[in-house]
Amino acid sequence: MHRAVAVVLLAILAAPAAAKDTYLPRGVIAAGLETADCELPIDKVTELDPQDLGGGLKLVQVSCWSAAYNFGGILFAVDPKARAKARLLQFQTISDEKKLETVYSLTLPKFDAKTKVLSTYHMGRGVGDCGEIGEWRWTGRDFKLTGYWNKADCDGKVFDIDNRDPKWRVFPFRK
Repeated sequence: MHRAVAVVLLAILAAPAAAKDTYLPRGVIAAGLETADCELPIDKVTELDPQDLGGGLKLVQVSCWSAAYNFGGILFAVDPKARAKARLLQFQTISDEKKLETVYSLTLPKFDAKTKVLSTYHMGRGVGDCGEIGEWRWTGRDFKLTGYWNKADCDGKVFDIDNRDPKWRVFPFRK
């Protein structure tokens, strides 16, 4: 009797996982969500279409958290022939103390497959007049931080993904 109940319960629990078709195996996604301490449960995440990293690898983004005007994603480097071995990527960012720190989740990540540059933009508030921008270049193995800008003053002047004014640059660190 217990075995029959266990089989039925297992089938019910497995049904939602099998119903949602994803590029990455659900176990890989679940492990990434846990490692990155994401707030979204696996049945609420969105997986974006793979993008070409070169060298036979694909970049796959999975949603991790959402807020009023920002959302975060985690990213995986994936060999299409070995999707179960997808690697959750880590990124160096700049902390509030202007020190390098390592994170898994990025805000509004955007990848340019032609230049192999990944950019992020975290809006400080909805009107987009303050926040942070990060930029990383693909090395063939990982993304290397190449620039970070922070506009802390929410002054009504637009600060967006294309607004990389040198006065807001915090990385490379200014001397």
